[in-house]
Amino acid sequence: MYRILLVDDEALIREAVSDNVKWEQYGYELAGSCENGKEALEFIEKNPVDVVLTDICMPYMDGMELSEKLSENYPAVKIIILSGYDDFDYAKKAIRYGVKEYLLKPITAEEMGESLLALKAEMDKEKKTERKIWELESAYRKGQELLYSDTLLHLIRGSKTDEESCKELEKIGLNLDSAVYRVAIVELDIYARSGKLDEKRKRESALMAFVLHNIAQEMVQQSKTGEVCQGKDHRTYILFHSNEPAEMCRAVNDICNEIIAQMNRIMQLAVNIGLGSCVEETEKIYLSYEEAEEALEYHYVLGGNHIMAMEAIRGEKRQADVDGMLDGIALHVKGNDERKIEEDFAFLEKELRECRYDRQSAGVILQRVVDMVDEICKASEMENGQRAACKEEILKKALAAGELEEAADILCTSCIETARKLDSQKNVGGKKYAVLAMDYIEKNYSDCDLSLHSVCSYLNISASRFSTIFKQATGTTFMDVLIGCRMQKAKELLENTDMKNYEIAERVGFNDSHYFSIAFKKITGKTPTEYAKEMRK
Repeated sequence: MYRILLVDDEALIREAVSDNVKWEQYGYELAGSCENGKEALEFIEKNPVDVVLTDICMPYMDGMELSEKLSENYPAVKIIILSGYDDFDYAKKAIRYGVKEYLLKPITAEEMGESLLALKAEMDKEKKTERKIWELESAYRKGQELLYSDTLLHLIRGSKTDEESCKELEKIGLNLDSAVYRVAIVELDIYARSGKLDEKRKRESALMAFVLHNIAQEMVQQSKTGEVCQGKDHRTYILFHSNEPAEMCRAVNDICNEIIAQMNRIMQLAVNIGLGSCVEETEKIYLSYEEAEEALEYHYVLGGNHIMAMEAIRGEKRQADVDGMLDGIALHVKGNDERKIEEDFAFLEKELRECRYDRQSAGVILQRVVDMVDEICKASEMENGQRAACKEEILKKALAAGELEEAADILCTSCIETARKLDSQKNVGGKKYAVLAMDYIEKNYSDCDLSLHSVCSYLNISASRFSTIFKQATGTTFMDVLIGCRMQKAKELLENTDMKNYEIAERVGFNDSHYFSIAFKKITGKTPTEYAKEMRK
């Protein structure tokens, strides 16, 4: 339907034309009617129309003045003049202003209908031509954009020879002759977190990625700092380049921060940005790209809405005290201390983040946590089938998490549940204290001052009560367990090292090497020297 506006200063004529012409039958909708040209212009400004049907003689602004204004300001609007003046001068003006029909009054509704149908056919033809031109232009633009994106991506990734890249750049008219280059990869956090996306989610995220690309492109073009393209992976790739390195570095940080801010504000979405180092030759741009890819992996520990520059990450990397953190988790799982377990995992997450662990390295530590908890369960005689199933399921969930924070929460919850199970299966006679004491012995057997008193002080329990419940839980005494542990460690050292007897004695908690030899022979039936010789044969 085309929208038509009727303009005539005579109310009776407006009413007659409005009521008698079957607008819809001819493909029109009567948008409104006005008394003069001035009123008509005000109407059109607020209510766009396709056709104006106007009289000539009107107050304030006549039909010819209206036609002149329309031809100047609204050239797409078609004009039909309905007049009682058969005057050649009017006709000449009408032609000059692009008037489509000059109809003389009186005119019947049927004659009006014929004119409207003829005009509709002309407008339909124009629309069809415009659509075809638009489609051709759109296809051309799309082809140019694809060629531009492909050329830029090949250059960024280094997937073509230098000679091929130069020819392609020349073909699209892109001059990249600069002193320094730097690659940024901008990725929606939804892609970083998610594995497979369903079709609906893919369509939604493709639209979000399009918005991201447009925001980045607008900002980079405004600052004249580089080139932008979108890959088939929905990532936005930016090649920054400049002859002023220091100025470019400032611009890169400003643009990246603004991209994150705008995506947060407009789409309420988190964004990850990986930055490669600066390079000075186009042939080395791919090195900056590879670093940007590597930097993106650190979103796992850093979370969304971060600019991750590989240069900075390398400078911040260090080793975390993983063994110490695991020991703390193990102790608090055995002691069923939920608050401490939560603190342990909060600290673990913080340390891995501050030490800049990537996803793979963090995954190795998560696996160590799961293995350690499994060993604790095994030592406490939890059923093997239940333990294995639990281990595999928890590890799978933790490693599939999109970010370290989520993985740490999964393991923390699992450790708390395990601690509760372990606590519930400890008997009233004090198995909990026995397990903690055994763990304490394992970690401190080399301390020559280790004694029943020191263990009871650690467990905050009296020596008499501890001795009783330890014997009930283990079937033996604390000293027997301590000596047995020390002798086992001594055997391992005798079998696998060339250490002297006095060195081994000190290593396993004996001040006196002679007393160590007596104790060893009492347990094994051989002196340390005899045992070592026999094992080496």
